[in-house]
Amino acid sequence: MIIPAGGALWRNVEVEVSSLLTFDNVLIRSAVDVKTGACYTKLIGRQGEPGDFIDTPLDRITSSSTPPNQEPPAEMRATQKRYLDAMERLAETQRNEADKGITSASETNSFWIEKADSEADEQPKYLLYSNQQLLGYSLLERTRSGGQRRGRFHPGEDYFEYSQIFEEFPEAENDCLEANAREAYEIFDEKNEEYRTRFNELAAQVASLKLYVADESGNKIETSEVRLEDLSRYNNDQTERWLYVTVEQPQSGEFSNYRNEHS
Repeated sequence: MIIPAGGALWRNVEVEVSSLLTFDNVLIRSAVDVKTGACYTKLIGRQGEPGDFIDTPLDRITSSSTPPNQEPPAEMRATQKRYLDAMERLAETQRNEADKGITSASETNSFWIEKADSEADEQPKYLLYSNQQLLGYSLLERTRSGGQRRGRFHPGEDYFEYSQIFEEFPEAENDCLEANAREAYEIFDEKNEEYRTRFNELAAQVASLKLYVADESGNKIETSEVRLEDLSRYNNDQTERWLYVTVEQPQSGEFSNYRNEHS
């Protein structure tokens, strides 16, 4: 959809309107600015129910706080990125469902578990440790540029000692980012400080775990970021745990050599 310039709009706006049905039968309809990634309006609710309608006023989208040639605040960009990443993961999983003819959440869970077991036998595992305690592994099967890799995380028994931290952290982080974004647009909420406090507490707990990744021989892989995102409780899906790793550009080629040896 193209909205032509005029009035409050200083440029033509191309909007992508999409609908996505999640595993727990929640329908998400959204209109997103193709150029900036800003979500202008969103309807979230179960099928057959009115749901929650979230609308961004036009004067806030085109206000003088974001004039031409100036990017929105960093907090807003981060919120948009998390939203778009989440939509991408949901869409990717939905495409996989369609390819395999899967029609229910239980069938989806079985499919992913069987698929993971099959892949685990053929591909190298990357082990996640906390203070030398093994939490589980990932195949890091999806690769992006700049040393960024991600994959489904398969927890070990010791992981569940810390699982509550990782289950609560994504929501706390998103609440904090959205609070900062709202305040950047002079929208104040009495809970904003509460959101920031909770996020800082969980971030400190995650940092204290000193997460790191190693190969199957136990050799530590140098990384600039290790992030575990546990959405299993939120999505009611035990396969929705993801490990994100950014590998430091290797001078010795350790990570790439290990990958090549096992490919």
